[in-house]
Amino acid sequence: MHFTPNVRKAIYAAAAGLVPLFVTLGFLTDAQSQQILSSIAALLAFFASITAIRNVAPNNPQGEFEDIEFEDVTEGTEKPTIPGV
Repeated sequence: MHFTPNVRKAIYAAAAGLVPLFVTLGFLTDAQSQQILSSIAALLAFFASITAIRNVAPNNPQGEFEDIEFEDVTEGTEKPTIPGV
């Protein structure tokens, strides 16, 4: 399952709607409801982090990277100096 922002929002909205209902019906106490909502928020944040890591990881299972050549922009410039050092 992909935990897109909309999916995470829907999960939290469902929990935020059901937990107060369970408190009203007497299945949960206020303290339990806070712990449940905090746990759900932490789990969703964890899955969001995993999704972010997976999205930025290179799609390169062999570990081969192309060689990138950078232009030397310091060529012909003076070396930096720190006065008094």
